[in-house]
Order: sequence, then structure tokens, then C-alpha cells
Amino acid sequence: MNKIVFVSDQFYPRTSADSEQIVSSLTGLHKLCPVTLLSAKRPLSDPTTNTRLNEYYNVAADFSLDFIPISPNIRGFEKLIFSVKAAFSIRKEDFSLVYTRNIPVIIAVLLFTPKPILFESYRPWPSRNFLARWFFKQMKNSRRFLGVVLHSEFAKKSYSEIGFEDNQLLVAHNAIDPKELETTKSSRADLGLPEDKIIVCYSGRVSTSKGVGRLLAVAREFPDVQFLIIGSEGEGEIEQEASKITNVKVLKWMSRAEINAYLRASDILYIPTSVQARDKAGNTVLPLKTFIYKASGTAILAPDIDDIKEVLTHNETAILVEPDNDEAEFRGFRTLIDSSELRRKIGLKAAEEMKGNTWNLRAERILKFISSRF
Repeated sequence: MNKIVFVSDQFYPRTSADSEQIVSSLTGLHKLCPVTLLSAKRPLSDPTTNTRLNEYYNVAADFSLDFIPISPNIRGFEKLIFSVKAAFSIRKEDFSLVYTRNIPVIIAVLLFTPKPILFESYRPWPSRNFLARWFFKQMKNSRRFLGVVLHSEFAKKSYSEIGFEDNQLLVAHNAIDPKELETTKSSRADLGLPEDKIIVCYSGRVSTSKGVGRLLAVAREFPDVQFLIIGSEGEGEIEQEASKITNVKVLKWMSRAEINAYLRASDILYIPTSVQARDKAGNTVLPLKTFIYKASGTAILAPDIDDIKEVLTHNETAILVEPDNDEAEFRGFRTLIDSSELRRKIGLKAAEEMKGNTWNLRAERILKFISSRF
């Protein structure tokens, strides 16, 4: 049986979609084979525990935990130091393979250990810059580089274009825990929300780089609709601008269980209708929230772009609108606001689709891919 160490240079837990994705994915994998998460910690801090991860991410993680102490430094240096320390730590352990989302870890493991390594990413790295393109061209011919697990066909295309064979690449869309499909709704009164208004909700990183500013323009266009922005961690540009709009409420970052209550109490869930985060900032491709939104059973408005269309279908599981087009976005919202039946229909269909898209099933596909590459 494979014994996997997942090496992550992050400090857990933390408020990021990638940390949530990693913990959820490893929870599924550990049901099928032994898994250890090797992550960073500060030298004088208490290491995180499974109990803390479970409370923070609303999962049932029971995989093993190990840590590499990293003193505060420039983040780039921290990543390099962590990667080298991690490689020397695992070289003496009996892990079958190393699994990571960090490029420096790939380099360190190949340089300092004899172990095979599997990479996972949502980014189309080879099309991001010439260094990444060169690096992955070398990796495709490395005997110990098993391949790449990707979060979208959109990302896969960039690896195929530089010569990766199909059997070196696995597209494994992100997923949900089956409990996300529970249909019990919290009352709006309990959440401090108006009973008599349409509610639009965005949950995620509150940043202009994510295209969240577009939602503020929509709020001004629909003054009778209540807008929620969940995930604030300070007083940034979005928070400051939102404070000037009476029908926008900004809420702090919440646990997954708390967020789910708001998603189900809303009428429309929002994925920013822009290519800014994907093509300009380069930090979002087929975001994790897409799957969490689908599982909630609440109607979704999203951009009509290639990666999103892999899992959302216009008029069936979402309303998709032309990206970066204000008028198209307003029309899409008006369509959903005016039809409770349409909202109900596409919400139910989206939730139904997610029944076959769980972390456990995703883990089975990844292990099958690993077996084919070993």
C-alpha cells in the first residue's frame, strides 16, 4: 500500500482556499492509504492538531501531522528553507512517494532524496512565464516526476502544449464533503438577515484582485437587494467602498459551517464575472467556491468562461454571463431576481450534480492515477 507524505510550506490552519482544499483532499486520501501532512510551523508555536483542523475546516481529518520549524523571514526565503529541510526530513522515512503543490519542494525532493514526487496545481504554470515553461519541460522527462494532478481542463492544456502525454496528467476537479449537501437552512432571523429581500452572497477572499469590486457596482444597480460579502480580514479597498453602500454588508472570515448557513439562506451566490483573477492576477482558476456553491442548492451567477463552464451550465446549473460586461451582468442578475422558479430549478440541479463529486471519489481517482505511474 502506498504511504504518502504531502509536503506543504503553509502554516495550518489559515484562511485560504488552497489550505482548505489540501486538508479536504488529504482527508479523502487517508481513508484509502496512510497519509502524513508535513507542513511549516514557527519554532516557538504550538503545532496544530487534527482537532483544530477539523473545527477550522469542518472536516473529519485523521491523517498524521508532522512539522518543519521555520523562523520568520522573507516569504520567498521561508519557502526555500522549508523545502530543503523537508527533503532532508523525509529522505530517512519510509514514504512511498511525495505529493506537493509547491515547486520548490519538487526541486528539493529530486535533488536530495531518491523518492518519486507527484505535483498538484490549479495553475496553468507552463503558460504563466518562460521559467515555469522551461522547468516543466524538464520535469516531463524526469523518471521520478510522476505527473501532475490538475484542477481543470483549462490548466491541463498548458502542460499538454509543452509535450506532456495524457497519461502524465490527471484532471481531478475539486469536490465537497457529502455533509455539504445537507438541506437544513438556518433562519434568516438567526443570521440577522432581512426576511423580505432578495439576498446575494459572495464568499471568499475580499480583494480587488479577485474581481469582487464588480459586485459593488451591481449593488448600486439593485438598491432593493441585500448584498453580503463574506471573508473580510481587515479594512481594504473593498471594505472601505462597501461601507458607502447601504445595501451591502461585509462580514468577517468565517468557518466553513458558518459560511454554509449563509449560502443556504441566500437567493443568489456570486462568482466574480471577470477574467481578472484568472488571466491578470493569475491566482484563480475554477475556484473552490464553485463546488461549495453548487452543493448549497442556491442559484449561482458566474462568468461564461472556459474553466467555469467545465462544471456549470448556463440555464441548467447557473446563469452565466459575458465576463467584464456590466450590462450582461445586470441582465443576468435581473433574470434571477425576477424568477424564484428559475433560482429553485438551477439550484436543485447543481446540488444534484455534486452528489457524484466528493473528496472520497476524487481520492480514488488520484490513487488510481498514482498506481498507473508507479
